Amino acid sequence: MSATANGINTLLVIGKQSAEGTKALVGSGQLYPRVTASFDTDADKYSSNEIDPSQQQGDTRLGNFRTSGDIKGEASCGSYAILMAALMRRDFTAGGVTTAQVTISSAAGGFVRSAGSWLSDGHRAGTVVRAAGFATTGVPNNAKNFFVTSVTALNLNGQFLDGSTCAVKAAGDTVTITATGKRTYTPLTGHTTDWFTAEIQSPDITVFRSFVDQLVSKMDMAVQPNGMTSCDFTFMGKREDPTLGAAYFTSPAATPSTGKFSGATAMLSVAGVPSLICTGMSVSMDGQVKIDPVIGSKFATAASRGKVVGTGQFTVLMQDSTYLDYFKAETEVSLAYAMAASNAALADVMTLAAGRIKITSAKVDDGEKNKIVTCQFDILRYKGSDLQHELTTLAIQDTTL
Repeated sequence: MSATANGINTLLVIGKQSAEGTKALVGSGQLYPRVTASFDTDADKYSSNEIDPSQQQGDTRLGNFRTSGDIKGEASCGSYAILMAALMRRDFTAGGVTTAQVTISSAAGGFVRSAGSWLSDGHRAGTVVRAAGFATTGVPNNAKNFFVTSVTALNLNGQFLDGSTCAVKAAGDTVTITATGKRTYTPLTGHTTDWFTAEIQSPDITVFRSFVDQLVSKMDMAVQPNGMTSCDFTFMGKREDPTLGAAYFTSPAATPSTGKFSGATAMLSVAGVPSLICTGMSVSMDGQVKIDPVIGSKFATAASRGKVVGTGQFTVLMQDSTYLDYFKAETEVSLAYAMAASNAALADVMTLAAGRIKITSAKVDDGEKNKIVTCQFDILRYKGSDLQHELTTLAIQDTTL
């Protein structure tokens, strides 16, 4: 019996193209982790409606060919950053930095300054920052992930992700505060368009399939208290190249070795207030990619993108009517979510921050258990003048970039 393809031996390699219509360079590929991944060619089928004396169907034709792909993965820093940037239509860039200052003090709720501005330094709600320079012995504020839940010019409010308390310290030490890593979000102008080549390598049967001109169409991320955080991507593309007997992407870069996320080391903030009653959260960002057929070409040649549309859901234990009231009054609130790869003080962290969501439904369950409120929400572009939020729908921070 001949060898058959085995999923455990299959490799997913993706390379960023220099332009539409130009296959990614051989040396640009990177291996991607996955739970499952599938890329396939699809075609519309058209059957003849003509009636002839045989009283049988006489012909079937296939319309334009196009490709689609799905990656089901587990969220971690670095692993899918390039795909997130493509979906958001903006490359990752550095976040806020406050250089050495002697006017910064710390209190139980965060960091306070008597001069300058956190906002002017680029700090935003829903990010993770790290402090350095608190010199006094016994003040454990240095080198920890601090989740910023709200920002004013003089106050950087939040709490440490490892559960420790921000120690009280008067100003006087030379302190720096840095938003670690980089961030991306859909900008108001200057949107990027990133095309990819994806190759499914089946070395056990020497079958190598390349899919060219792929656009990242959608990202779905879901968190549960006792399980890995899932992170799935959908692609829409134009063509599949002829199948090869050897890999196109040779010596691809290795997959990142960062730790996975779970709900046990995460924190939700709604309206600038950290929540200790969240039982689950999910976010979906849809770039609404379409591949349109054209006359005279076997493969579709026209691609388009719509608005980047964000939706989500979170569930919380019912303690009062807060979330029900947000829904009934159509109150727009901010939402931020931080995920750490472990309980370590300097664990890798990814944050999701939305300055403006509207809860579109709030439903309460029942039974012999703690009652839970399930809140569906839409993510809207922030339009306010409060600089603690970007003028965007969703911002993503990755501390490893």
